Amino acid sequence: MKLANLSGRLKVRASTAAVAVGAALAASMLAASPAAAMWIDPNPGPAPDNCAPGNVCVYAALIPVGMTPEHRYYYYGSYNFVNEYDDHTVWNNQTGGARALLCLGYNGTNCTVTIPAGQAFHGSLTPYNSIKLIS
Repeated sequence: MKLANLSGRLKVRASTAAVAVGAALAASMLAASPAAAMWIDPNPGPAPDNCAPGNVCVYAALIPVGMTPEHRYYYYGSYNFVNEYDDHTVWNNQTGGARALLCLGYNGTNCTVTIPAGQAFHGSLTPYNSIKLIS
């Protein structure tokens, strides 16, 4: 009788611990910074029709199906963002080894994210103040 009672208490404690671990994991995911939710898609498929080859296009959505880009960048150099917040897609439709960099500072300084040619960034633009196109 005592063994069965002990077994029941262990099951309750184990399930309580599992719930506590699950709750802690969920809370840590909710508290994650926007940068933690970003990703680079190494194989996004063909660029949308409205993002011509050689361009870097910025869309105000994570999945820009049928959308027109907010911005199109073609020439190498730095471009400051104005009022770009929340989730976006930055599609690097440049060719060769050209890269697009997302930068925390203005004028292409303190760049922390590199988007290789043919790849796309999905995530919040809130922490970024500029984009820089380089060869």
